[in-house]
Amino acid sequence: MIETAEKKQVIKAIGDLGRKVTVADVSAKTGLPVLKVSQALNQVASETGGHLQVSSTGDIAYNFPLAFTNKYLTSGINRVLSKVLETTGKVLLYLFKISFGIMLILSLVIVVIAIFVLMFALKSQGRSRDNDGPDFDFDFSFFDYLILRDLFYFTVQSTTTASYDYDRPTIKQQKKSNFLLNCFSFLFGDGNPNEGLEEKRWQLIASVIKKHDNVMTAEQLAPYTGVNPKNEDGALPVLVRFNGTPEVTETGNIVYRFPDLSTTAGTIRTATPPPFLSEFPWKFTQVGAGSLTPVYIVAGLNFFGSWYIWSILQSHYFSESIALLFNVLVIYGSLFLLIPLGRFTILQMRNSQIEKRNKERASYSELLMTPTAELEQKLLEAQSYKTKDKRIKTDEIVYTTEQNSLDQEDDLSLRFKKMNNDSTFDASP
Repeated sequence: MIETAEKKQVIKAIGDLGRKVTVADVSAKTGLPVLKVSQALNQVASETGGHLQVSSTGDIAYNFPLAFTNKYLTSGINRVLSKVLETTGKVLLYLFKISFGIMLILSLVIVVIAIFVLMFALKSQGRSRDNDGPDFDFDFSFFDYLILRDLFYFTVQSTTTASYDYDRPTIKQQKKSNFLLNCFSFLFGDGNPNEGLEEKRWQLIASVIKKHDNVMTAEQLAPYTGVNPKNEDGALPVLVRFNGTPEVTETGNIVYRFPDLSTTAGTIRTATPPPFLSEFPWKFTQVGAGSLTPVYIVAGLNFFGSWYIWSILQSHYFSESIALLFNVLVIYGSLFLLIPLGRFTILQMRNSQIEKRNKERASYSELLMTPTAELEQKLLEAQSYKTKDKRIKTDEIVYTTEQNSLDQEDDLSLRFKKMNNDSTFDASP
């Protein structure tokens, strides 16, 4: 079954490769399995009016018309509907992200108002007792000052910072940040830095296979698969994906050939692949420390303020609805700090694993740079199994779906005609 995402990859690859491609071209470009690429090319060719071209050697190429992707955009209604859904999704996602910041501000506003209300209520209650008991009075001066100072300080502070270049101070305007989005980033981060890692892995593997003329060893695959090169089983997923075959050399070493990646309809220019696959560490947030300062202040005030009110409510009677409201605020204020704290702890463990995997793949790459005598012999043996790319030339095409099959002579007909021309017949009795 061809997934929509895989189909989009194939369509993009067709455009990038000049619209004339083979299964090997697209598989090497996208890193998708050979079988899925073949199915996708057949489907896309059928839907967009693409054509098959068969060479005299039996190799197949696909030729797509100019602007073939417009076939998927022929319906104006579908195009508008797709755009509306895309825009709606972005708006809903944005509203979801800012909702956490809005709730934080709303929670703090309620907490501040409640503190002032309780302050005056409890002071009035203390004065009304006359001399029946000790005056139940609170000194809120320091707490009031702390709230007002920290709540409004970040809104009036300077928006410029000094940066120094070779001991020459210059004033650099600080980029304006979005407090509401920063709250979401503080809570949940900014997404996976290694999104699409598997897709990238297979693209690199396909690129390396092409670089080594379609033959590889387990040691050459290890920097990208991450499997110890001593374990030949690590090559099995690569063999399945690109329809490769294992070969045993005369000395008993195993090399892997990928003949299905050797056929090309053009010249593929790919960048030199990196020596190994490297994962990026997770960051707690992409937001700068200065931009997060208001978030820290508001979250901290909300946390301590909600717990302060909750402690007062425990020693005085209030209605159940008010008690429930501040129980919710306490939970929200606490989670606003506990979630990032827990996430930070998890990220440290996750990053240690990423660092470990990167070091392992880097070490496998270093083995290739300074190979042992045994490994060097294996790599030399693999060279004898190399398969150069076979390019389908225009003058080799014997059949194409662009023309009527009756107007074309298939390969068998051409061979039969040649045999007749080369033969001499004796017509005498």
